[in-house]
Amino acid sequence: MPFKVRGKLIGFMNDVDKFPCHFDYKIGEEFTYDGEKVEGRICPGVLLTMVPTVWQTFFSGKRAYERIIFKYSGLSLKDPAMKKYDGIGFRPIKKAPAGSGAKSTIVSSSDRPQGLRGGGSFACADCRTSAYFSVEPIDLASGGYTLPYYKREISIYEKIKSHPGITVAEILEKFTDFEKDDVYPPLYEVNVQLMLDELAEVNYIELRDGKAYPKKPSKE
Repeated sequence: MPFKVRGKLIGFMNDVDKFPCHFDYKIGEEFTYDGEKVEGRICPGVLLTMVPTVWQTFFSGKRAYERIIFKYSGLSLKDPAMKKYDGIGFRPIKKAPAGSGAKSTIVSSSDRPQGLRGGGSFACADCRTSAYFSVEPIDLASGGYTLPYYKREISIYEKIKSHPGITVAEILEKFTDFEKDDVYPPLYEVNVQLMLDELAEVNYIELRDGKAYPKKPSKE
């Protein structure tokens, strides 16, 4: 089910020397949300913009963002001469223009990732500074109404630790009919597979060829 989410300030997109952050955020500051509690400092300007990204990451982890193809296209410049090719008029560039990062602590890169890149981001509402946060899942959520799902996923994780290489069907066989059907949430193939995917995303397990193997839980 849901993930514990971490937001981390990774830089300022505008000139923080001329327009300092009135909340006095420092690069590297973090906050977390576990389904019930927010821990960490939250500026009102951040509160205004963070909710959609945190909500999406809470339910979908990195997967809500990893297929956004714009993230894999590198940097570009406006070039009307290229409109006959792309329909709009842009061309890719191989490195950031000189001085483009002088006012920002966000480093732009034209590197083209070789794998999927997940995780969301948002900026604060003050466009003069634009504090820029990354958002990612760091664990399973266990607060509020997520607790039953957390307990279910941990119970599945314990089965995997005892039986490395177990499949979904074999996991279901390790639970009694009462445990599968009368404890909320009930267990069946679809949601067990979803739970395995979530356990893998936050490094409790590894999935290979339809089989689950235990890993050391992430301590990040």
